[in-house]
Amino acid sequence: MKKAYFIGYVDGFSGEARLYRLSEPAEYYCVDEGKVLHCDYVVVSAIVGPWFGVETYIFPADKDGKVLSWGEMDGSCRGVWDHELVLRKAGYEVVSHLESEE
Repeated sequence: MKKAYFIGYVDGFSGEARLYRLSEPAEYYCVDEGKVLHCDYVVVSAIVGPWFGVETYIFPADKDGKVLSWGEMDGSCRGVWDHELVLRKAGYEVVSHLESEE
């Protein structure tokens, strides 16, 4: 199974954002370039939004946690605050930072 390795928390987001390194790249649609690209890192952001309530979204990112595109990736979900659930929905098993070093 594909794995998402927890790297750490990302500052500058409302709610709680976490950075993960993926064992296999994920596809995302880049609006700016008008095509499908791949990423090795994602930021998973959980917030309580003013219009839709609780939501947890996956965004493509670089190794420093900078979001590459603001279009939500597969697995993103409204109605939950659960970083691991959305990654599982996207096909990734979440592995803690400590386990990733073994």
